[in-house]
Amino acid sequence: MFEILIYNDINPGKVRKQFDRTIEQLSRGDFTSAEVKKMAGTGYYRAKLDYENRLLFKFARYNNQTCLLALEVIFNHEYNKSRFLRGSEVNESKLIPITNHQEVPSGDFLPLMYVNRRSLHFYLLDKVLSFDDDQDEILALSLPQIIIGSAGSGKTVLTLEKIKSLTGKVLYITLSPHLAENSAQLFYSYNYENENLEVDFLSYREFIETIRIPKGKELDFKTFEIWFSGYRQSTKLKDAHKTFEEFRGVITGLDITKEYLSREDYLALGVKQSIFLATEREMVYNLFEKYLNWLKENNYYDINILSHRWLNNCTQCYDFIVVDEVQDFTNIQLHIILKSLKKPSDFMLCGDSNQVVYPNFFSWSHLKSMFYQSDVKNNELKILHVNYRNSQTISGLANLLLKIKNARFGSIDKESNYLVNTVSETKGEIVFIENKGNAITDLGRKTRLSVKYAVLVLRNEDKAKAKTWFQSPLLFSVQESKGLEYENIILYNFISENAAEYNIICDGVTQNDLLADELEYARGKDKTDKSFDIYKFYINSLYVAVTRAVKNIYIVEQSKGHKLIRLSGISEDADVRSIKEEVSSADDWKREARRLEMQGKNEQADAIRKNILIVEKPGWEPMTFELYQSIKKDALDPELFNKKAKDRLFDFALVYNQTLVMEQLADLMYKRAGYYEAERGSIFRKYYNYYRDDNVKMIIPLINKYGIDYRDVHNFTPLHAAVFSGAVNITKTLLDNGANPALLNTFSKTPIQIALEQAFVLPCYARNKLGKIFPLLLSDSMKIQTDGYLIKIDSHKIEYLLINLFIAVQSVILRQKRHYQSMGIKIDDFIGNIQHFSESVIPQYRKKREYLLALLAKHEVDGKNPYNKKIFKRVERGNYVLNPGLQILCNEQWISVSSISGNQDISEEEIINHSVEKQKKEFEEVRKKIEKEKKKRERERWEW
Repeated sequence: MFEILIYNDINPGKVRKQFDRTIEQLSRGDFTSAEVKKMAGTGYYRAKLDYENRLLFKFARYNNQTCLLALEVIFNHEYNKSRFLRGSEVNESKLIPITNHQEVPSGDFLPLMYVNRRSLHFYLLDKVLSFDDDQDEILALSLPQIIIGSAGSGKTVLTLEKIKSLTGKVLYITLSPHLAENSAQLFYSYNYENENLEVDFLSYREFIETIRIPKGKELDFKTFEIWFSGYRQSTKLKDAHKTFEEFRGVITGLDITKEYLSREDYLALGVKQSIFLATEREMVYNLFEKYLNWLKENNYYDINILSHRWLNNCTQCYDFIVVDEVQDFTNIQLHIILKSLKKPSDFMLCGDSNQVVYPNFFSWSHLKSMFYQSDVKNNELKILHVNYRNSQTISGLANLLLKIKNARFGSIDKESNYLVNTVSETKGEIVFIENKGNAITDLGRKTRLSVKYAVLVLRNEDKAKAKTWFQSPLLFSVQESKGLEYENIILYNFISENAAEYNIICDGVTQNDLLADELEYARGKDKTDKSFDIYKFYINSLYVAVTRAVKNIYIVEQSKGHKLIRLSGISEDADVRSIKEEVSSADDWKREARRLEMQGKNEQADAIRKNILIVEKPGWEPMTFELYQSIKKDALDPELFNKKAKDRLFDFALVYNQTLVMEQLADLMYKRAGYYEAERGSIFRKYYNYYRDDNVKMIIPLINKYGIDYRDVHNFTPLHAAVFSGAVNITKTLLDNGANPALLNTFSKTPIQIALEQAFVLPCYARNKLGKIFPLLLSDSMKIQTDGYLIKIDSHKIEYLLINLFIAVQSVILRQKRHYQSMGIKIDDFIGNIQHFSESVIPQYRKKREYLLALLAKHEVDGKNPYNKKIFKRVERGNYVLNPGLQILCNEQWISVSSISGNQDISEEEIINHSVEKQKKEFEEVRKKIEKEKKKRERERWEW
């Protein structure tokens, strides 16, 4: 009756017989015998294997048919150890019996895009994956492997599942920081853990920084373009991107034996080895020499030249390497990456040469001949023909562009000679719109407020014209659009602005050339013909732009009659009036702004906040660190009684748990500071009442008015305030709406560190709030350095928690120390507190004294452990602090932990002096009490 799909990582172990019996019962729909029960509020269901053990599963739908996903065996009723229920307490007496699938709410059915009927197993990243036969074959093959596939073919998810089958230290590397971070997120979805595997998810720049962090800034294209614009007239070189790629892919990236080609070597390159004609190269190299001088003078570095310099420092430290989007890398970059392998053949490369926008002379055949020659056998190179992203119409147009390119220019190599098939059931549409009457104006008006529509132009310089018609902030050049996808894509004047080029591309191509179901392999006849290199930009750009669309494409052109449109069979008589106006919610735009910001698309993210999410500036001054120092100076001045300063400092100190500051205020006879714990309730009521009540409805108007990340008087963002107050629902709402969890408060602490501090100070917060809030705030990783090289610590590792915990509570603990005690942290200072932390924060086995002591010793500055990250400094036996030389990357800036955890602007000397004074007062109070008792006894004796 039901199809049962079994998670490939499930392990029934000793209950295999019961597991098979229960699976058979579920497949028959016999929910009564399987004792199926719903776990309210989770979307999960459980079936009974035997008295002690349970099967966790979910319902799903594919092609309007119900299927069940068997996820995990839960042994001994230990639901809190479940990977999927992580830390949840489950009361079996409150579970809801289910007798048939009709009792299951529609929201509990997981929609599946594809199911391979020939396989009973599925894989799991952030969603359920059923691999086709080609993908299953790739998973089964040993390395080395080269995987070729179009956008949307599942290359990345396949490589991630392949990594799970490996052991040892693995590098996943790509050029894009966002893709690296996103891949790490996918990999560790649903709390995936593997003790036999250590994976570094790195962008190429991060990889270089793991060897040594360079001085200066990496040169990106936008900076290059600004510099290049000053030479357009004098050099007669007009195309910044073309020149940038010549510098990057040819002069500095081609030859792995030298930092850059000499003038003689460059001028002697063959016809197919340079983007520029031989007559232009003198001019190009003259500009390159100016470029080298400019880099030195302005503290920038070229990543290719740096890669050459770092070669000798690169060590063989990885057991396996996976390179994603390999077509984006230069020769020298691939060379240094693969040099870090222990065994030269243990690699996996994947990419798509059809997505190379600017010519970089990448080809699979060149890659094989350069690095591996005869070592790569035919069965080690696999092509993915299936597309899982684009609609039928979009995939059809993408294939047609490949056919035109093949018919006109021949094949780049055998490996890139393929078409794709989509599994999408969505038809989609292609609409041609001529710039006539109000057609474009109407399209711009109907789409400008929707996150489902993005406008693409060929080059950056084409944006100005596009803005005349389209006010959407989602305006991208093709190069910027790589890695993005939208339901609807509007292509603006791609062909009209470059009609001559596209006409040449179509020259000699007929409808008959486009009828074949497969591409015919044929190399260009004339090896000196550079036409493909010249026009690859135009045809590949159009291919990339088209494949950004998930469902529909709107082709906006100045006029009709273009040969490419006719060859494509696209109707030029569409009714634009049928397009409905769409308006996305403010919440949708907040999420989109945050998503783009995380991908480095700051121009578009800023445009959203400026033009869509229009906000007011608050009428108060947040307590920045500079303002805090000023107010503290006035408030603690014994010669000056500034009540306003004392009031503000006290409120701030109470919020930030600055007990020493409050005691200093009490010493100055500020009454509220004498009983500061009793004041916490009133502070909450005054500033954070809505947060304390977890009242989402009352917060929404504030963030709509001031912005999702506005600052209150204490320099808290709404997310800081929600975490501080333990407001789980508000925290989730803010993050869903694009709140930035990396923003710092006055003392450079993140929301996750605020949560840990609150949990340390308040046991009720640790027991009831932290387990729900902490997982929401996890970043993908933490980047640290101690000895001049980058270390990236993933969020599932205990070191990630310990660094954040020490940053959060080191100053709190040290402020409580007596002057005669060591200014360090012992296990006893926090081990009792973390026992209240739930399993979703730290598993039980990691709470043990022996485990924590071993970890501190492993990572101490002077330790000899080969995996020592030098996180802690031992100040005395058993006493540790964060290594003062440790730096953490926060918002692209390296910040010393000594400035973060530096006792919150209170020096160690100040702590000791205050402790001495405090002890003197305590001694004096004891002395007075003894004196008083003595006088009392003497008086009583005389009276007697």
